[in-house]
Amino acid sequence: MEFNEFVKDHSGELVILLMVLLILVTLLIALPQLLRANQRKLEMQHLERLKSIEKGFPLPLEDDRARMMARTAMLVPMIVMISAATVTSFLVVYKSENLFAVSLAIWVVGGTVSMAAITGGVALIGRLAQIQAGEKDEEEDEEPESSYRN
Repeated sequence: MEFNEFVKDHSGELVILLMVLLILVTLLIALPQLLRANQRKLEMQHLERLKSIEKGFPLPLEDDRARMMARTAMLVPMIVMISAATVTSFLVVYKSENLFAVSLAIWVVGGTVSMAAITGGVALIGRLAQIQAGEKDEEEDEEPESSYRN
């Protein structure tokens, strides 16, 4: 009977503890696999660059700005939503008096921040694509001019 009363009195805290444990176990399993996959990708890129040097091909310029902006546009909403869910679960567990009003405010702010991150990220990626397209056009325009001079 004591165990049932303990569970009844502290069920909210036990659910939060269980969620934290599940997240930690998931991170302990997923993070090393993600790091290994990234390491393999870097090794493949390194081998590709070495082969292109051996064959005399010019090395491609690496522009990681678009990749970083895409990651930011993806990660910010995920982190905001996880944080909003965590705060909401704490409000529910500790039986806040203004649960609906505070939860509504949290989710509205979270949604606004997420939309701003996604919109900003997509706009920056589009701008970078325009800049890169302009650089390619300039390179194509320069080649014919040099051939006419010779």
